[in-house]
Amino acid sequence: MREIKKDYIFNQPLEVVWDSLTIYEILIHWLADEVRGRPKLGQEFSWSWKLGDEGEFTTKGIYEAIEPNKLLILRWKDHPAGDIFLRLDVTEVSSDKTKLTITNGGFPDSSHFDLWLEGAEAAWDDQTQRLKAFLDKNPNPRTLIK
Repeated sequence: MREIKKDYIFNQPLEVVWDSLTIYEILIHWLADEVRGRPKLGQEFSWSWKLGDEGEFTTKGIYEAIEPNKLLILRWKDHPAGDIFLRLDVTEVSSDKTKLTITNGGFPDSSHFDLWLEGAEAAWDDQTQRLKAFLDKNPNPRTLIK
């Protein structure tokens, strides 16, 4: 099985990055058009994107592991490439700097799945840029929760 693993640095405290990865009311501002399911061990989640002329794409899975302010592991139930997981490790670099390590894996060894692996890497690069831009504009994203 293959995976991508990348580190991203955020100029925000660890708690702000963690909240942005786990709170539904914040996720909808940067991750997907629709987010369902709150992080709870064994809880199902779904993320949906409206892709214009391409229609809508929804992916579903479960929260497999949660260590608050440290680790989140999600496993997809319906990924076309098979038993795919997403691991998010959050580490404090300093009081106002956080490292997010994204590991997206479980991709089959077959070259048939190269495009899926490359697509996952490009998607997470894009999503983390969206998150960084969102946090630059909303340094305290909890204020968006109604």
